Amino acid sequence: MNSNSRFGDQTDPCTLLLPASMADTEGRDGACMVVIRGDRLGARVDLEGNVVIGRGIDADFQIASRSVSRSHCRIVVREDGFWIEDLRSTNHTYVNDEMIDQCKLKDGDQVKIGKTVLKFLDAGNLEAGYLAEMREHAVRDELTGLYNRRHMMALMDEEITHVRNNPHEPLSLAIIDVDYFKKINDEIGHLAGDAVLKQLARVLDEEVRVDDTPARIGGEEFAVVMPDTCLNGALEVCERLRAAVAEHPFDIDGAPSQRVTVSVGLAAWTEEMNTRSDLIRVADHNLYQAKSGGRNRVCGPPGPDNRTHHAGTTGD
Repeated sequence: MNSNSRFGDQTDPCTLLLPASMADTEGRDGACMVVIRGDRLGARVDLEGNVVIGRGIDADFQIASRSVSRSHCRIVVREDGFWIEDLRSTNHTYVNDEMIDQCKLKDGDQVKIGKTVLKFLDAGNLEAGYLAEMREHAVRDELTGLYNRRHMMALMDEEITHVRNNPHEPLSLAIIDVDYFKKINDEIGHLAGDAVLKQLARVLDEEVRVDDTPARIGGEEFAVVMPDTCLNGALEVCERLRAAVAEHPFDIDGAPSQRVTVSVGLAAWTEEMNTRSDLIRVADHNLYQAKSGGRNRVCGPPGPDNRTHHAGTTGD
């Protein structure tokens, strides 16, 4: 599998989650905090130094909630272990349901910050691996193994927050739809359709770049978030993905290899946009243009010359 966004995994807007796949957690037996309740379910923070938790962008672990102060609390490493200190937060910090100014953390302590509850796991606690595995199940699509729609939407929110704070950094989104997928289901069967989706997911995962994140967002529809990628760069990536799918033999038990193609709608973040819905709307519109223009092609927004960017070949 490709590596994740430079910000790691996330499950709600404007938050930073550290990678938590089983491959990532092998050998990581140090102390950590794991979210066990709230929108950031499964998020893990390794306690390798002092960590500030809060809503502000300068916090080491961000929680985008009005109930959380900008700098809410701090985990401090001392000679005798890990301590938590409230930073004069509006709604206070609670350990095992007791309001604290500061206290030493013990293995299994539950820390409540706003509506989010984190569990402190001391070094060597085997529960950390179990929670990481449970989190993977929560953010992965069961059929394809790619990230699911919920995770993708949260990732987009986080990336959009980043580009708002760093307007010189680009962000692109591709929405990918399998051409004539209903025909595959109707003529060969739904099991064949599932086989196509699983093989397509592998092709996408192998072809995307290290910092890009593919996901299945519904039915035969996929998406790829491309941070630090301008429109021209995203067009090159998407054209490579389109060509790789078109050249791949899709093997289905009991049937000849199938030729499968995809249509791709591309969008790039602009200063006129406000939310992820604006970015998705542009990508959806360009996906429709790719479909209506013959399929098996990539369609992007108009460039400075007001001409629509597109690549690929016409479909069947």
